[in-house]
Amino acid sequence: MIAVRTLEPADWAIWRELRLRALEDSPEAFGSTLASTLEREARDGEAFWRGYFSPTGPVLIAEVDGVPAGMARLVVEDEAGPAHLYSVWVAPEARGRGAGQLLLRTGADWLAARHPGTALRLDVVATNRPARRLYERLGFTVIGPNPEDDAELIMEQRLDPRPDR
Repeated sequence: MIAVRTLEPADWAIWRELRLRALEDSPEAFGSTLASTLEREARDGEAFWRGYFSPTGPVLIAEVDGVPAGMARLVVEDEAGPAHLYSVWVAPEARGRGAGQLLLRTGADWLAARHPGTALRLDVVATNRPARRLYERLGFTVIGPNPEDDAELIMEQRLDPRPDR
């Protein structure tokens, strides 16, 4: 069974475990590296991990049979602009089972309920075809290259502006 839940700052160790695993499994998919993350952890400790938790959006994890197997972080940086999904990753053993889809839908539902009509954006490595296909199935479209990273595309999902969607 796949379930998605929101983590709280007290759950930082779960986020840490998933994030380190993601950086090891898919280093090309993230803006930071495993080495730089471990350096920051050594310097800042628990506070580094708690820094991922923002009052402007949820930290989500997917659990497969009760075991953490995926993650995403939604941030509303500016009320007038789009929201952003960061750190989207699903463990290899959970891929193709719906965990990624459920993570993204949960994030989109959270956003639609609290910020109706706000677009949702994410960055994806252009050559990551499985991730791009998932995002496209969920209504994301490519809006252009990422000006900060030549290997990435920016994708956007326009959400229904009705709060009761």
